[in-house]
Amino acid sequence: MRHAGSIGIAAIATWAALETQTRAQTASASPPGETSQLVPADRREIADQEHLASWTVNKIKPQPYMNEIYWRMPDDTPAFFRDSLVQFVARTYYLTRDNADGTRSQAWAAGGWVAFRSGLIGDVFGMHAAYYTSQKLFGPLDQDGTKLLAPGQNSIGTLGQIYGRAQFGDQEFRGGYQLVDTPLINPQDNRMVPNTFGGITLDSLPDKDRNYDYALGYLWTVKQRDSNDFIPMSDALLGADAINHGAAFGMVKWRPAPGLSTVFMDYHIHDYVNSGFVQAEYDFQRPKGIPNWIVGANFITQQSVGANLLTGNDFTTHQASAKVQMVYAGWTMFAAGSFTGNDSKIYSPFGTKPNYTDMQQISFDNAGEKALGGSVAYDFGYAMGLPGVSAGAWYTRGWDAINPATQLAIPNRNELDVWIQYRPTEGPLKGFRLKTQYSSLWQQGNVRDPQTEFRFIVDYTVLFRPPMN
Repeated sequence: MRHAGSIGIAAIATWAALETQTRAQTASASPPGETSQLVPADRREIADQEHLASWTVNKIKPQPYMNEIYWRMPDDTPAFFRDSLVQFVARTYYLTRDNADGTRSQAWAAGGWVAFRSGLIGDVFGMHAAYYTSQKLFGPLDQDGTKLLAPGQNSIGTLGQIYGRAQFGDQEFRGGYQLVDTPLINPQDNRMVPNTFGGITLDSLPDKDRNYDYALGYLWTVKQRDSNDFIPMSDALLGADAINHGAAFGMVKWRPAPGLSTVFMDYHIHDYVNSGFVQAEYDFQRPKGIPNWIVGANFITQQSVGANLLTGNDFTTHQASAKVQMVYAGWTMFAAGSFTGNDSKIYSPFGTKPNYTDMQQISFDNAGEKALGGSVAYDFGYAMGLPGVSAGAWYTRGWDAINPATQLAIPNRNELDVWIQYRPTEGPLKGFRLKTQYSSLWQQGNVRDPQTEFRFIVDYTVLFRPPMN
């Protein structure tokens, strides 16, 4: 699931339009988790299925997960306002977790965001802005760590996006604070507010007649999901004050044949790390009423570069994962496996991890770790007259992990996730979502075993938009 998802207002990223068809097929019947079609659809923790930042007024499709309100302004209204979009997301989120060291993390927050995307001046220039907030309703000071709030159980209120944009043909140049949605750098919108980034980017705009899309840019700073502040990318990577270096990145999505999609990505932070990613997925696109199969495999590679400031030593590691997914008669069944290189775990401070074994609590990406898991989910709207209701369970086991510094074994671990969601696509509650997620993690040697986590999320999304042409 990247996602499958929970609740959100992540209105504003770049690449979701490429995955609309697949999402529509699996949107309410896949395992839980977080962002992008790199994993089953319901893993995305976002309130919308399309990202505002990739839209132009002539390419806005009807949004099944938003309450759309159409506005029509007089023809002589400047395009800056006439072609603008406004999105409101209201969200409340409760999370409690029994941590492995015996402590507890717990908080209940309310908030969301409002986003504005202008039309274009002279068919070229526009702007985009989004304000995010997460206000504490409940949060004991000795139970910090949910990431629903800033450290110390403090509220969040920040202008997470504000950027200028210039559109040239089928691409857009953006400069400022913005969402970035790639496999290795992404919003990670599985709490109250997403990650956003400061930098410059060049993105292709969605076009159904083109079989490729791309994004590239240079990012100086990141505002992480539990923070009010933008910090250097190198600080987020190291977890402390560090010599400041930004991240240069590039990504290409190529669809060479019907049903076949590929992704290629790389980012580089000088003197710290280089990370690469490649993925291929094939959707057999079987007719309705026949089981449909989707298979995929991906590979992450990561190595130290330059002065080796990340760990102080040279390292090279990787993680490979694969999946097979079947959708039939309201059911979605999913099996996945992964293995990680012995030199190091996978570092992923800039978003959700794209491996297929990334679950609610852990990603099964310790050094040397192998993992195998499966899930089953059902859409109760298919034959039981409960449209918008879906539920599922996902179990994964990991083994053979080691501490790369000592070469000592790390105990095996197992995680079970279960979830139920209500998310109608029509009627008076369109735009509403309610989801509960429960997870249990077992690992010998922890002070608390099992380590349980419960999430309860409600959100509601409204999009004010021009009518479709």
